[in-house]
Amino acid sequence: MFSDLINTIKNFDLKIKKIMINGLYFSFIVSVLATFILIYYISFSHSNSIYYIGIEIMHLSISFAASFFISALAIDKIKKDLA
Repeated sequence: MFSDLINTIKNFDLKIKKIMINGLYFSFIVSVLATFILIYYISFSHSNSIYYIGIEIMHLSISFAASFFISALAIDKIKKDLA
C-alpha cells in the first residue's frame, strides 16, 4: 500500500508536483506562525484566546497540507484516466 503511494507520488506530473510542493511549503509557513503564537502564549501571555488562536491556526495548517496532498492525488488520477 505504501509502496503504491510512493510510486504514485514519484510519477506525478511536474505541474501537479510543483503545486503540491508549494502548497506544502505554504502550510509549513502557517504552522511556523502558529508555533510562534503558541511560544508567545507559553512565554509571555497566558490568555486563553491567544492559545485558541494558535491551536486553530495549527489546525488550519494541517488541513491545508492534507487538502493539497489529496487534491494532487485526485488531479493526477483524473489526468491519467483521461489520457
